[in-house]
Amino acid sequence: MSPVTPGEDFRAMLSRMEAAGHVKRTSRPVKPQHFSALCTQSPGVFLAEKVEGYDFSMVGGVFWTRARTAASMGWPEAELGRKFAAGVSRPLAPVEVSDAPCQENIVTHDDVDLSAIPIPLMHEKDGGPYLSSGIVFADEPGVGVNVGCYRLMYRTRREMAIDLFTASDLRRIYGKAFEQGKPLPIAVAFGVHAFEHMAAAYKAPAGVNEMEIAGGLRGAPTRMVRCKTVDLMVPADAEMVLEGELLPNGWTADEGPFGEFAGMQGDLKHNPIFRVTAITHRNNPILYSLQMPWENDWLNGPATEAACMRILSIAGIQVTNVRATEGGCCGWSMVVAIRKRAGEGKNVIAALLSLPVVKQVIVTDDDINIYDPNEVEWAVTFRCQADKDIVILSGMKAKHVDPSVRPWEMKPGELPLTSKFGIDATIPEGIPAFRYERIASAYLDQVRLEDYI
Repeated sequence: MSPVTPGEDFRAMLSRMEAAGHVKRTSRPVKPQHFSALCTQSPGVFLAEKVEGYDFSMVGGVFWTRARTAASMGWPEAELGRKFAAGVSRPLAPVEVSDAPCQENIVTHDDVDLSAIPIPLMHEKDGGPYLSSGIVFADEPGVGVNVGCYRLMYRTRREMAIDLFTASDLRRIYGKAFEQGKPLPIAVAFGVHAFEHMAAAYKAPAGVNEMEIAGGLRGAPTRMVRCKTVDLMVPADAEMVLEGELLPNGWTADEGPFGEFAGMQGDLKHNPIFRVTAITHRNNPILYSLQMPWENDWLNGPATEAACMRILSIAGIQVTNVRATEGGCCGWSMVVAIRKRAGEGKNVIAALLSLPVVKQVIVTDDDINIYDPNEVEWAVTFRCQADKDIVILSGMKAKHVDPSVRPWEMKPGELPLTSKFGIDATIPEGIPAFRYERIASAYLDQVRLEDYI
C-alpha cells in the first residue's frame, strides 16, 4: 500500500484503500435503508456512488477489521497500538485555514433540513434513523476544546437526539451548561480522515485538544476552519458538518433503542436534544455511515492499546506487547505481555483496571504470543493459581451497555458500577523459568521433511 501523504483527506484515504483492494464499489443506486445490510455483507469497505433520492454517496465498513483499520492509516497491523502511542507522544497543534472544502455548500437556520441527508435505519430494532460517525466539538470554559464520538438520532428537520447517557467529557461539559440553564454550542464533523476519527475516540486527559493528537498521528497539523454559526473550529477537509447547540432540556428526550458497540440491541434512553443551526458540506459529499459493532470497536482498539502502554510506562513496567481482544469488543478485555520483575503481574492488573473501559486483564510473560489464544490459555492454565493470581475489584465505573450491571434498575441519570478482574498468568515468584521449558523434537535441525515427501 502506498504511504499516507501529509495532506491526505477522507476521500484520498478511500482511494488509497481502494487501490490496495480494500474497497468494494457499486454504481447502482442504493436505498438508504438497505445500506447497513449491504455493508454487513460486503467483504470490504462498501462504497455506494449513488443513493436513491439524495445527492450523496455513502460509504461504510471502513474500520470493520483490524486489517482495514491499519490500512486506513497506512500502518502495519501488529503495530497499531505502538504507532498510536508514538503519535500521542508527539502532538502537533492544528492550523486554521480559510479554504475549507467542508464549506463549499452552506445552509443555515430555517433553511436547515436534516431530511435532505440519507440518514439510514441501521438495525432492525433501532428507534429511528441514525448518524453514527460524527466527531463532536465542544468548548469547556477554562479547560479548552474537547472532541469525542457520539451518535445522533433523527427527530425532526432541525433536531436530533444525542447519546450522553454514560459518563463522558461531553456529558460533563453539557452538565455544567444545563445547570446554568444555557444551551451548549457544538459542531459535528462527518467524513474525517482516520487520524482525526481515531484521535476523537481516544480518551485524552481534560485540557488536551484531540486534534493535536490527530496531528501527531498524521505527522502534520490538522487543517481547521471556523464554523459559520457557532464559535468552534472543525476539520476543514471533512465531508459534512452540522453546527448547532445542545438545548438545556436535560435528559428528557427519547433516544434509541440502538444497536450498541457490544453487539447487543440497546434500550430506549432519555437524552438531550441537538438543534442544528447550519449544515455545511463538500460538493458531491460522501456520507460515512459507521457500522456497529466492529467499526466502533476497532476505532477504540488502537487507542485503548495505546492508553494501556502509556499507563504501564508511567508505572515503570517493561511492556513487550498489548492486545485488545475481539471478544472483548477491542477494549473491554486486554492481554498484556511483559518482562516481569517481582510483583509486576499484579501491578499491571491494578493499573489497567483503573481505565474506565477495561473490565478484564490477562498478564503474561514475554515468551507468550498474546495473539495466539491457545498460548494465552496455556499460560493461564499452568502459571496461575486461582486463590493467589486472580484479582477482583468491586464498585468501579461501568457502562450502561453492559447488561450484567442491570442498567434498567437504575434511576434516571444514575451511573452504573461494576466488578472487574485480572488474571496474573506470569511465572509465579519462586518457580524457576526452566520448569516451563517447552519440548522440542530431537535432531530437528538435522533433517528436512521435503527430502522425504
